Amino acid sequence: MKVPYPLSQNEQRSYPEGFAGDVFVWDIDKTYLQTNFSSLSEMARIAMEFAIDKKAIAGMPEILRGLRRGPGEDSACAPLYFVSASPTQMRRVIEKKMLMDGVEYDGIILKNWLKTLCQLRPGRLREQMGFKICALLAARQNRPKSVDYLFGDDVESDAGAFFIYARLLSGELTAKAAETQLIDAGVKLDDRQCIRTLLNRLGPDRGRVERAFIHLENNTPPERFQSLAPVVVPVKGAVQLSLALYELDLVSTETVRQAIASVKSSPATPDFDALVEDALNRKLVGKKKLKEAGVA
Repeated sequence: MKVPYPLSQNEQRSYPEGFAGDVFVWDIDKTYLQTNFSSLSEMARIAMEFAIDKKAIAGMPEILRGLRRGPGEDSACAPLYFVSASPTQMRRVIEKKMLMDGVEYDGIILKNWLKTLCQLRPGRLREQMGFKICALLAARQNRPKSVDYLFGDDVESDAGAFFIYARLLSGELTAKAAETQLIDAGVKLDDRQCIRTLLNRLGPDRGRVERAFIHLENNTPPERFQSLAPVVVPVKGAVQLSLALYELDLVSTETVRQAIASVKSSPATPDFDALVEDALNRKLVGKKKLKEAGVA
């Protein structure tokens, strides 16, 4: 299927007609991998790195493996995808890093930097809102009725993109309102047309976004996301994310313990008790589940 956006889509899984199960879609940079970039030159440098140079955020590989496995004793082999604005040339490096971390997945969507430049649209290299919504809609074409759980960060526009995407699927956002919000977010005309085209291809019977977790890489105050609740859920690292997923019965107690152990053994060990208390206060997890996980 041709997508009216310069992206590279790799799909390794087929679904039965009417599939309406859970699907997990992760960003890569600053959500799974530690990545530092603020300029095009730094972005270009990242594209030259080897898999061994890539460092995972503490606890995130454990969560990814746990989501894939599911909460039960037998592996659920849950659908797991990645969406990243990294160039297509990074595919082999990213795939090798995932292999090193034991992370199984079903597909990756990357931004086609070369095609973007050939189209004389260098601004697209740094624009993320239009890309992220187009990529999510492109990935959904093969499973229009699925229930999405999204994972991003607070460095760019993930929260806003996820929220608009969720409301487009649910029909809460009219075409006119969506156009206004996308224009306000700086999404160009051709990218807005791409979003409309992909959305229309899904038809009226669409699935939904159940939750969109935002890793607070930049330490953004969680209250700034209140207007996007309950869909968007801000979390402080892998400790809170693992607890929130456990509360939703998406991972096992073993996954929670492995993620916590990884975080505690990392060089920059956070205040664990403060993270747990904050998770309780913001109702990411309840006392019952906390006790079940052996954390309380």
